[in-house]
Amino acid sequence: MIFTLLLLTKLAAATLAIAAPFLSLLGLPGMWLALVGLGAAEYWTEPRLYSNTTIVGCLGIALAGEVWEFAASSVRAKRAGAGRRGSLGALVGGILGAIAGSFVLPIVGTLVGGGVGALFMSALLEKQGGRSMSEAVRIGRAAAAGQMIGVAGKLVAAIALATWVVLATFL
Repeated sequence: MIFTLLLLTKLAAATLAIAAPFLSLLGLPGMWLALVGLGAAEYWTEPRLYSNTTIVGCLGIALAGEVWEFAASSVRAKRAGAGRRGSLGALVGGILGAIAGSFVLPIVGTLVGGGVGALFMSALLEKQGGRSMSEAVRIGRAAAAGQMIGVAGKLVAAIALATWVVLATFL
């Protein structure tokens, strides 16, 4: 009975971790769900399943993935010459666009929506700030490219977290 419960707990934690990259592409908090599974497995089992290094390391990966995703569009827009408004527009537009796109078409809609949202909001705010239309659109394109880089980075982080959890669970 205890062995079966332990095995089921391990399988549940590993399954949540494996689902993390796919959920992240849908714009859902996949890495955080994997961490909840990791914590629940640790809490419900008598022998410790995971080391402190695994728990803290996975938390660090999740935080780094989130920071990377949210900062990438803003940083790219800034490098293209965006002011504070355009950088903030890239960040907010990317988040709102990804959420809206997720409802239209999961995964693809999330990626496209995030890029379009970053482009639109960054360009709009730069235009309102006095930039020419061509300059605002150039900055918006940089923000959109940054949004794609951010999503790719978060996906890499989710895959790294899933790999760590699965290896720590079964090795």
